[in-house]
Parts: sequence; structure tokens; C-alpha cells
Amino acid sequence: MEIQIPLVLFVAFCAVSAGIFATQAILALRKEGEEAQMPALITSLVALIIGGVAVLFHLAQPMHIFNGFGNPTSGITQELVVIVVLVIVMLVYFIMLRRNDGAVPAWCAILAIVVALALDIICAHSYMMAARPTWNSVLQICSVVGLSCAVGPAAVAAIAHLKKAETGLAGTLTVIGTIIALVTTVAYVVSMASTGSSFTTVGTYIDPTNPTAPIFTDAASISPFVGAAAVPTWIAIIASVVAVVLAFVGKKTGNWKVCGTVIAVCALVAGITLRVTFYVLGVSVYNFYGITG
Repeated sequence: MEIQIPLVLFVAFCAVSAGIFATQAILALRKEGEEAQMPALITSLVALIIGGVAVLFHLAQPMHIFNGFGNPTSGITQELVVIVVLVIVMLVYFIMLRRNDGAVPAWCAILAIVVALALDIICAHSYMMAARPTWNSVLQICSVVGLSCAVGPAAVAAIAHLKKAETGLAGTLTVIGTIIALVTTVAYVVSMASTGSSFTTVGTYIDPTNPTAPIFTDAASISPFVGAAAVPTWIAIIASVVAVVLAFVGKKTGNWKVCGTVIAVCALVAGITLRVTFYVLGVSVYNFYGITG
């Protein structure tokens, strides 16, 4: 399937936004890193805006995006709803920060965590469909959550270090988050590698304009380690491993300004390249009927 870069960036930056917002909310529950709360909130909002702008480039006519909101069960409608809810919660969070000098009540922090997690799940769930076996996996959702778990704590740890705030909890969350991201990345890659068995190589199209075109070329090619998928797959895995190593380095040295920033970049690269593999392997089982979109 053709790689949809705007959608890759949309999901990736929504995960970044959710990860940062959830992490700062966890810190708020522990009453830690108050100096980093407002910069983290701004960073989370900026990431959400980047994701929102990116998705518009998926459409030839950006304003036509509103045409998809008529069906409440559609993925695009659910994504819009959760993004609007997230923005509202961010606004409430902002008000609480201003009122309480960098602190927020527990109910607000818990609400932020729940909505951030919902954003990850809904954005990923929108792509689950039986027609595309490599997409139709809970591990695909877990990989997006894993991206948030890695980028969020790392970015917040870097911000906290820059603001001379306490980084203990953010650092611990970074170590845990990068490990989760590595596990979910590898698990999803293994899952994608197993979906080739869902396809069968059969016949050719009866098409006078292209009479020898195969209905499906080679079931063995549906693998994250073959062809165009191989490079992004290995980049995703290697970047995830580097993020884990740097997380332990950051925890040992306390230099989250550098380690946190590099970890966040590595995790984002891993998330983006994994989504590239996701599209490369997004072959439909309905190609037999000539439906290739």
C-alpha cells in the first residue's frame, strides 16, 4: 500500500502529545516537577497541533475533512471527538496550573491520563480492519501506546532538567517507558511477520489492459524484513534499543537535558518508521476481487 505520510505524522504526533500530557499528569499526582508543568503542557499542545495540521495534507481538499464527521461510528469522527475532549481537558489543566502555581488537583491529573490514553487507543483503533491483516492487531494499538510511553517521559525529563526541576520520577518513567516501547515495537513486528499466512498466491486478473498482472504477487513478501519494509523495520527496532540504552545512561548520569531529548527523538523516529512499515505491509485480502484501496 502507498505510504500515507500525513497519516503517519498524525498518529505519531498525537502519541507524542498524549505521552507528554499523561507524564506531566503523573508528576502532578506525585506533586513533582511543578516548574516543568506549563512548558510541558505547551509542548504537548504544539505536538497535537502538528499532528492536526499534518492530517489535512492527506486530503486534496482539506475542508472536505468535515464531510467525514456525519457518521459517529467512523474512525475520523471518533478521533475528532477525542481530540476536542483532550483540548478541553488541556484548557482545564491550564486553568488549574494558573490558579495553583504549577499544581493541579488529583481529579484533573487523572482525567488527563485517561483522555491521553484514549487518544492513543482511538487513533490506532481507527486503522483496525479485517481486510488488512497486518493492521488488524491489538499489538498495533500497543505500539502507539508504547510510543507515548517512551517520548512522553523523555520529553518531560528534558524539560524538567532545563527548568531545574526535580527529574527523579520522570527519569524512572523514561526507563520504564522506553522498555515498554521496545517490547511493543518488537511484538508488533513479530505480529506483522506472521500475517503472510493470511494470503495465498493465486491466478491473474482477467483484464485486457493488463492480462498478466497477478492477483497477488507473493505471500512471502508480506514480511517486515523483506523488500521496502526491511529498512524502516530495522530503524524502528534499533532506534528503540538506543532509546532504552540512553534511558539507563540518563538515569545514571542525571543528564536528562541531553539524554531525554535524544531519547524523545529516537522514540519518535522509531514510531514513524514503524508506521511506515505498517503502510508498506498494509495489503488487503480483498485484492482477489480487484479492490485494492
